[in-house]
Amino acid sequence: MAEDEHEEQKEYRWETGYEKTCLANVSLTSEPSLQNGLDLALKTLKVVPPHASREIVVIIGSLTTCDPVDINVTIDELKKEGIRCSVISLSAEIRVARYLTQQTMGTFGAVLDDAHFRDQLMSQVDPPPAAKTQHNSLIRMGFPHTKSEVEGKDAPLSMCMCHIENLEEPSELSTTGHHCPQCNSKYCELPVECQSCGLTLVSAPHLARSYHHLFPVPNFEELPFESMPASAGSSDHDRDGGIKDCYACAKALAPVVDKIVYKCSFCKQFFCTDCDVFIHETLHACVGCNTIPGVDGLIYQQCTKSGEDDTHPGSSKQRVQFGI
Repeated sequence: MAEDEHEEQKEYRWETGYEKTCLANVSLTSEPSLQNGLDLALKTLKVVPPHASREIVVIIGSLTTCDPVDINVTIDELKKEGIRCSVISLSAEIRVARYLTQQTMGTFGAVLDDAHFRDQLMSQVDPPPAAKTQHNSLIRMGFPHTKSEVEGKDAPLSMCMCHIENLEEPSELSTTGHHCPQCNSKYCELPVECQSCGLTLVSAPHLARSYHHLFPVPNFEELPFESMPASAGSSDHDRDGGIKDCYACAKALAPVVDKIVYKCSFCKQFFCTDCDVFIHETLHACVGCNTIPGVDGLIYQQCTKSGEDDTHPGSSKQRVQFGI
């Protein structure tokens, strides 16, 4: 009788998601089905709002797939819903997987070794740039606050909502945490959706990181060193001597070392190789576009209007403000 109760409790915890099972301990039987996996993911992602990024990453090691019906029906449905599918094959290239990624604007990669597999997997971490046809809508978000004192006294002990129903990691009483600005519920980690009022709780760094991935800085134009004018870069250099320097780090560029320079198509400034890598991989913002008056720092999100001056692609309001 006790064994039956234990099995029922274990089954309940499995259904409610409290039981964590390692995939290495799961015995695999029967034939793999790519279509069944895609249908399950499609059913889950259909409820995701259209302004969100919906993606499926498939890691497959089999060379065959045993599907109940025509898999093209599922692929057409994924394409219709705008769900991006990427496939990482552990064995070899599979035609149906390649066709899936081509139809859904995803990526396909066949793994060569463990290092290549890690590179393929890590390339899926960053979200893709926002599509031009993506539906835009306003999302209510809250910036939670912390309470160290209440009316001159220490904050009372309380439990966080994110662990209050978790049997594996029960919540502990504490005075610290992130409090929802709408219903005052406490959470220990961000980002999270408030279980009481449904408000999305985030912090400013979370929004900044999401913004950088959705709207990346366009690649700079590669040009030979000879095409760089002596008047480019810092305004304090010696123009008569023909000194050419990087606009970001003000390093003097030499034709022997810096054979290739990089030019921003919006602010028209030149950068060295190190600054180009730093801007695109770490800073996520062009130095020239964000420091030159009259040049919109976020201009790469917009299309330059015809008839506007290419030297200063900022808005007309900014031109009047800075006398351009």
